[in-house]
Amino acid sequence: MKTILISEGDPTSINYELLVSAFPQLLALGKHHRIYLVRGPHNITVPSLPNLTKPSTEPGFYSIPWSGSKKTRSFLLGKPSKTSGQMAYDSLLAALDLQKELGADLITLPLSKEWVGKAGIKGFRGHTETLAEYYKRPTFMMMTGEKLSVIPLTTHIPLKDVVKELKKFSWKELTKALVRSPFLKNPKIAYLGLNPHAGEGGKIGDEESTILAVGAKVLRKAKFSVDGPLSADSAFLPGARPYDLYLASYHDQGLIPFKLLEGKKGVNITLGLDFTRVSPDHGTAFDIAGKGKADPTGLISCLERLTEYTKTKP
Repeated sequence: MKTILISEGDPTSINYELLVSAFPQLLALGKHHRIYLVRGPHNITVPSLPNLTKPSTEPGFYSIPWSGSKKTRSFLLGKPSKTSGQMAYDSLLAALDLQKELGADLITLPLSKEWVGKAGIKGFRGHTETLAEYYKRPTFMMMTGEKLSVIPLTTHIPLKDVVKELKKFSWKELTKALVRSPFLKNPKIAYLGLNPHAGEGGKIGDEESTILAVGAKVLRKAKFSVDGPLSADSAFLPGARPYDLYLASYHDQGLIPFKLLEGKKGVNITLGLDFTRVSPDHGTAFDIAGKGKADPTGLISCLERLTEYTKTKP
């Protein structure tokens, strides 16, 4: 029986509406696994959730409150603040502490990098980077859907810093993460050129040959099938996607086509960890929080991924 933790993210976002909408799927998964929602001291609630102070040893869906303060905060849906940003970050760290204790898998609900930053958390770049810092190992963001998987080789950085970061990128660690991943079995991989038309043989930049081709050799040494560089403007056209995994040079290069093609079913999976971490591929949607418009498809896709994984895991 597996333990699954859910970090609540920003409590003023659509996250609690997602939990309510996905309640049937959560209960179904909870028949065979322990699911704990890690939440801070505030007034936003999910109806019918037990309020347990200690994890139960029985299958089910439970709420695990934590508190670094005796004061319960009052929030309004759709009204983020420094306090909600701080609580989102603290809830994530509480979930990671609990993960270490229980050896659990993890679902992270969306938080706002802007409001975490406004709360005074310096250098916060996102879940993937925080996981790398906490577990002291390289992590990689893989966006996966029904037909397409993409790994951006650089994530939440300014575009002007992409080349500098690519030069420091650890292809060896990515190779290790791909070998260990239970979500990819002998994938056929393609990498996208950084420059327009993949550099046109060096006429529009040479990063394809000086950086990306070198990385592709590392992957091929590990017996992966790798093609590229592909011109990013045509790599995702209908009929042009025979690959299991695409490596994008920067965030938007891979995630714009991914989100267009996979819609709300995309799941963010962190590679490089000893456990499975998934997250819906969308943000906090403060503008529709509390209006009954939140779509739980992303969270349901996360639950489906975990269900598939736990069925096949030895």
